[in-house]
Amino acid sequence: MSLTVTDRAASILRTVRAERTGVLTISIDSGCCEGTAPNLYEDYVLPAGVHEIGRAEGIPVYVAPYLKENWQRADVTLDLVDEDSSDAMSLETEHGVRLVLRFG
Repeated sequence: MSLTVTDRAASILRTVRAERTGVLTISIDSGCCEGTAPNLYEDYVLPAGVHEIGRAEGIPVYVAPYLKENWQRADVTLDLVDEDSSDAMSLETEHGVRLVLRFG
């Protein structure tokens, strides 16, 4: 599994880290509304069985157990898109942007 982070995504991760004092994590699971969108959380309690698939700017990236098998052979890029309004609880949305995954 290969995890790449775009410069723009890395920049917002550094910004959020500078604003927060807690431990940051990125979780990828089957959230209620956004499917497997990456979510950046502070002091998140990880569900049982999650697997770390890499780090983005030192922040661990976890996938749900049922996703692990599919991700072992994936080339994934963590990127950023502009998003003026988001209902997501992911921390980067406070800056009008949203983390996204790109495969290939």
